[in-house]
Amino acid sequence: MNIATIFGIIAGIFILCAATFAATDSVSVFINGPGLAIVMGGTIAATFICYPLREVARVLGLFVTAFTAEELPIGNYIKDIVDISKNAAKGEEHLERSIKSIDNEFLRDGLQMLVDGYSKDELEEILNNRIQQYHEQETNAAGIYRTMASLSPAFGIIGTLIGLIAMMQTMGDDVTRIGPAMATALTTTLYGALFANMLYMPIATKVERRVEERTILMCVIRDGILFIKDKTPAPIVMDKLKGYLPPRRWSSIAKVK
Repeated sequence: MNIATIFGIIAGIFILCAATFAATDSVSVFINGPGLAIVMGGTIAATFICYPLREVARVLGLFVTAFTAEELPIGNYIKDIVDISKNAAKGEEHLERSIKSIDNEFLRDGLQMLVDGYSKDELEEILNNRIQQYHEQETNAAGIYRTMASLSPAFGIIGTLIGLIAMMQTMGDDVTRIGPAMATALTTTLYGALFANMLYMPIATKVERRVEERTILMCVIRDGILFIKDKTPAPIVMDKLKGYLPPRRWSSIAKVK
């Protein structure tokens, strides 16, 4: 669970609620069901127009990514790769046994290609292509959330204009109705800005960071497989792969003897 994300959401809601109660005696003016429907419904509908249905549905499922752990256990994978390199040095049968216990599909497929006798150039080309495809596809997924962040304020303005038109039509000679009606109309603009800056844009940033982390992990796995192919000694494999981690995380990886 990502504590920072949970804390940010709770803190944001608390600050907004506190500011709302401090700013007005009538909190109910901030509740506008039709305006909320215009912003959310319009944003989602426009997103479906911009992107294929299957892609949007998959991306909406990435929302839970924002609540997962902050950092991937790259250090643990480095340890696993070093252990695999030790087993590979004992013989191909030991390497084949190691493959069965691996959960990561990218690592498992790479080691299987290694066992199947792929050349180093073939391994590097295939793994690089998979890394590139993953990075491009998932970065595009984060782009959908950025599109939603740009659309949301626009639909907020549209909702406000609809509210103003309806207000002008029904106002008549009663000038006292202008203030409350105007306040209700402006809440739609508030919803649009709020969803864009507290929901869609933060999620896009979170997804992009997670894509970068997974790309780094895939690069670690790729280099580890190539090192195993070259029969590089385990201590050298460890020191080279540590370069993908910031120095503050080096201590989490035991020194290989």
